[in-house]
Amino acid sequence: MKAMARVPQRVPKTPRQMQGQMQSEKRRDVSNKQQDPVTVFCRVRPLQSEGDLTCLRVKNATTIALTPQDQLLQHHQKQQNGAQRELQYIFNHVFQPDANQQEVFTAVAQPLVENLVRGRNSLLFTYGVTGSGKTYTMTGNSRHRGVMPRCLDLLFRTISDHQAKKFVFKPDRLNGFEILSEEDALLERQQEMNQRFAGAGRFAFRRKDSDSEIASQASVEPTPLTVLDEDNMYSVFITYVEMYNNSVYDLLEDSAVQKSLQCKIIREDAHHQMFVHGVTEVEVKTVEDALEVFQMGQKRKRMGNTILNAESSRSHSVFNIRLVQAPTDCQGERVIQDKHTITVSQLSLVDLAGSERSSRTKNTGVRLREAGNINNSLMTLRTCLEYLRENQQLAPNVPAKKIPYRDSKITHMFKNYFDGEGQVSMIVCINPRIEDYDENMQVMKFAEMTQEVQIARATPMKPDLGLTPGRRKANKLFKIAVNNLNELGIPEAKHLEMDVGLVYSLGADFPHYQMDSPEAACKIQELMEYLEQRIDKRRKLRANMDIKCDNFRQLLMNLDRDNLQLRTELASMKAVYKQERERSAALENKVRIHESSIDVLNNTLSKRERQIQELSQKLSEQEHLVTQKEQEKEKQKKKYNSKLAVESDKNKREFDMKLREQRAKMQERMRIKDEKLRLVSNILQSEDVPSLPRSQSSENLLNDKDRGGFTTRTESTAPPTTRTDIYSTPRHGLAAANNRHRRSRSAGDKWLEHRAANPVPLGTIMQPYLKNRKSVTKLTDMKELTGHGANKYCLVAQEADTDGDVETKLYKGNVIPTCGGGAQVVFDDVECLKQKSPVHSPTRKRPSNGNLSASAFGGHLPTSTTGLTSVQDVASRCNLGIEGHSSKKSKM
Repeated sequence: MKAMARVPQRVPKTPRQMQGQMQSEKRRDVSNKQQDPVTVFCRVRPLQSEGDLTCLRVKNATTIALTPQDQLLQHHQKQQNGAQRELQYIFNHVFQPDANQQEVFTAVAQPLVENLVRGRNSLLFTYGVTGSGKTYTMTGNSRHRGVMPRCLDLLFRTISDHQAKKFVFKPDRLNGFEILSEEDALLERQQEMNQRFAGAGRFAFRRKDSDSEIASQASVEPTPLTVLDEDNMYSVFITYVEMYNNSVYDLLEDSAVQKSLQCKIIREDAHHQMFVHGVTEVEVKTVEDALEVFQMGQKRKRMGNTILNAESSRSHSVFNIRLVQAPTDCQGERVIQDKHTITVSQLSLVDLAGSERSSRTKNTGVRLREAGNINNSLMTLRTCLEYLRENQQLAPNVPAKKIPYRDSKITHMFKNYFDGEGQVSMIVCINPRIEDYDENMQVMKFAEMTQEVQIARATPMKPDLGLTPGRRKANKLFKIAVNNLNELGIPEAKHLEMDVGLVYSLGADFPHYQMDSPEAACKIQELMEYLEQRIDKRRKLRANMDIKCDNFRQLLMNLDRDNLQLRTELASMKAVYKQERERSAALENKVRIHESSIDVLNNTLSKRERQIQELSQKLSEQEHLVTQKEQEKEKQKKKYNSKLAVESDKNKREFDMKLREQRAKMQERMRIKDEKLRLVSNILQSEDVPSLPRSQSSENLLNDKDRGGFTTRTESTAPPTTRTDIYSTPRHGLAAANNRHRRSRSAGDKWLEHRAANPVPLGTIMQPYLKNRKSVTKLTDMKELTGHGANKYCLVAQEADTDGDVETKLYKGNVIPTCGGGAQVVFDDVECLKQKSPVHSPTRKRPSNGNLSASAFGGHLPTSTTGLTSVQDVASRCNLGIEGHSSKKSKM
């Protein structure tokens, strides 16, 4: 206390002198501690195409040679063999373009996870130009997991059996934690479960939908670390923030994804540690939970599309893994309810946004502002490291430069790491394209400068409570042994007690103090408190030792008594053992006899099984033959059925044809008889007998029928009359015409072609050819026949033959004028154009032999077709006459 009273009597110093003295003392304290340089690794990205030129080459596992751009182009154009000027940069390790993610994690991140478990802080950040593979190295893809998911996987595999129940550790919102009792933790868990079922809260009741690209299980399972303190209980907390436009945002804030995030501030806690005030800390128990938290933050992270990168990070992202550990009680079952026993370690994984030049990215507007803020923050980081290196190289009495940590949020947040509160590592990502030569050179210079910065090695002070190491595992084994004894029915097992008392140690050595420092009085007071604690602990240990000595003496007496009893029991057990051994030998002889009989039965069974297999094979062959025969019968049946159907169809068509012919003959006979009756009726009604040219006799009609010729009139197109009309109405004779009429040969033949409106295309080599012709589709007026001066008439008809092929017939005749001023057509020639298939198909159906329809000629013929029976009858005629008049004749 007197020393404390002397402190105010010292000469007061100005704030500048106090500040300089404090900085010099701080530098002296840091210099006294063991220091480590910043660990810098380099990873070269593979070229995207074989045609790209590279501006660097990897010389060995630690060296990279960078070739200037102008020399590289000159060498590529001229293929010179002379030496080139190269810039060499040395790193802790250089990863080749073909290095996989597991190699990067083992060399870079696995030591940081070990520090995390030991209670030390670590910082890992990726640095490089845009599109150099920083995000791929940190997070990976579906086939190759990155550093972050591998760190989580290794951490949870290490602490899998030593995790505390959820909500045992709870954040106090001031970068610290407090320990809840079992009852309070249970209430918190029930409240979280109710929110899940109600669909409220950050993680409503739903299935984990973590990113499949990051949660892929393509990598090999890591081996758990062996640096774990088995007497501690552990919990993992996750925070995820980003620095966008030099502002801090919480990506895990409990709000909608579409809602804008609130800006956070960086503060300093009671232990002079920097933290984001009000940040959301999520407790996770598995790798899937952690990846789900990461995926939720990824949805809010700012991403953009630039010329150099389709998915470019527009902000710096910081993913913090905080490991909280506290010792258990003397039984190793529960966490000691003391806040001062908690040890908090942190692993910060930082994915820095890539530096950009606006001349290359062509950014404008918001993207240009983002690029400017990114470049400014990276420049501030570089300036801080440069000042830190210069201060470390200054003499002790030279004032140090003030490091501008507060100029950027990223440097302000990690100020403690550079001041000696953890290990710092950096992965420099390089894109070896020649277009990125200038940016790569700046990155190399920054990496070279960073390796010269020395970081003081932090030594975490874990509380020593004097408890027995390994008490948790010993208590677990003791419970297993007691359960086994209870199952065996030993009643004494219920009264056994385990003693894992205090460790006989007065604690750590005395800390190092300097009595000539301004804080000597405070140090002396702390030393006195430390000595009082040692004295109190010594008294407790002495009392505990006396009790244990008495217990040990009583235990020895009990063991001696138990030893005599066990010897007596051993003699009796030996006799019982001899009897049981003889009995066992007899049972072994019986077993051998039964085994020989079982072998014989097994041989017989195998023979019977082979016989069954042979018979089954024969049976299957017979069934196959029967199946084949049935198939052949079925084929023959189908074949004969098809032949029968063809023959039946053929006979049916023949019968139909004969039937139609008989009907046609009967109709013709009836018509002849009707004509005779009509003639007789006309004779009876008229006074004069009609002349022969006007009416033909029945003999002539019969002769015309036998010859196949017929005559049609053009003055009437009405359908045939009934028998009563024939008797009541007299019929006029045909108009007189000279069948031997011939026109002058000098005038030439003029043809009138009568065809259908839409004839079927022939597609044949031989085509009908008529010189000086006129084609019509309908003859509805006499002028169409006589007005063109045509002396030749051609009727084109198309039909399908019995085989289904198209048959074209041309009926040709002469146009002869009549005495009534009309014209008469006398057919004297028929031409037939027909196509046939070289393969005869018996299954084709023959078309019915019906009469030519009027639609086949495109309209009505100019004459009556009542007397026609079929086209075949017309084809069999040798002469066909058509008479036309300009107007109907009057009755005689």
